Amino acid sequence: MNLPAEPKKKLMFVILSLSGGGAERVMLHLITHLDKDKYDIRLVIFEDICDYENELPDYVALICLDKQKRIDFIKLIFKLRRAILDFGPNTIISFDNYVNMITVIAKLLTGGKNKVILSERNNPRENLCKERLSWLKKWLMRITYRKANCILSVSNSIKYILEKDFNIPSSKVYTIYNPIVKDNILKKAQENINHPFFEIKSAQVIISAGRLIQIKRYDKLLDAFAILRKKMINSYLIILGKGQMLEELQNRASQLKISNYVSFVGFQPNPYAWISNAQLFVLSSDSEGFPNVLIEAMTCGTPVVSMDCISGPAEIITNNKNGILVPMGDEKALAEAMLYVLSNERLREDFTREGKRRVEDFRIEEIVKKYEQFF
Repeated sequence: MNLPAEPKKKLMFVILSLSGGGAERVMLHLITHLDKDKYDIRLVIFEDICDYENELPDYVALICLDKQKRIDFIKLIFKLRRAILDFGPNTIISFDNYVNMITVIAKLLTGGKNKVILSERNNPRENLCKERLSWLKKWLMRITYRKANCILSVSNSIKYILEKDFNIPSSKVYTIYNPIVKDNILKKAQENINHPFFEIKSAQVIISAGRLIQIKRYDKLLDAFAILRKKMINSYLIILGKGQMLEELQNRASQLKISNYVSFVGFQPNPYAWISNAQLFVLSSDSEGFPNVLIEAMTCGTPVVSMDCISGPAEIITNNKNGILVPMGDEKALAEAMLYVLSNERLREDFTREGKRRVEDFRIEEIVKKYEQFF
């Protein structure tokens, strides 16, 4: 006698959009590596931005709540409430601060017993202080986060901030690092890339990737590169990503007289092929949640240099073993670190070897198991 199959658990993932960012990529990695025979999965996005839509499995239903304006906060609560009632998920997994607060309120308004898991991916201490009505958002965050079943932080630094700054009970906050899909990265890294910098004989190409926004501090990277360029005339810089600061950064490169040696190539669906062709990857941010791009660069075999910013890099890089950490905001130290790595082939080989060892700690197969413990 065959026993009836156990019903699938219903999972609802909620995120702002499918724009080309790290949180979106991590969420898609999780979705695609969950067993579709065990889980019925639905994805809710607030904004109709779908850079990664082609990577979403066809068995995952996609719902867009059509956010248009900042004042849509209340509308989104009721639209998400309706989506929760229609689907009846066992567990709701929400990504990022703004979405997290809306998700908790929407779930409370359903009156249901759905489990709510919040993924905190950025440094709220740093991010909220720069926003309008930051005091109100901090208050709302303190209230809503305590109503969640648990909060999964992407770094120990963020876990500490949630507990100390927002009075979230430590029993509710856990750290799970971001995953990487190693085989997928290595496969994509083999694809051919056509760019004139890669065709220059003996060129030392530096690469960086991320949204062109203030917190990423590409202005500091350009300043550092201008210093480097005076000492290493065969150095070139490629920046992957799109954002509102593109024109400002292009103007800064022009002012620094480095425009001919810097290339802004926009969002690239396969950043790994670009990163694997470079001699060095650099992260210049003032703040991160957990910079997956450092692990991805290590996977590609590209040495890394990073600002020792709040949250993330120091939990990935062991200084001078598998990369270099430099003081946050110090463009001169960043230039010196880039010169040091690019001038030392033996060091680059050491960083590549040790970086590949570090990558094993973040394999998707192990990270998914950790998430499933909370489902």
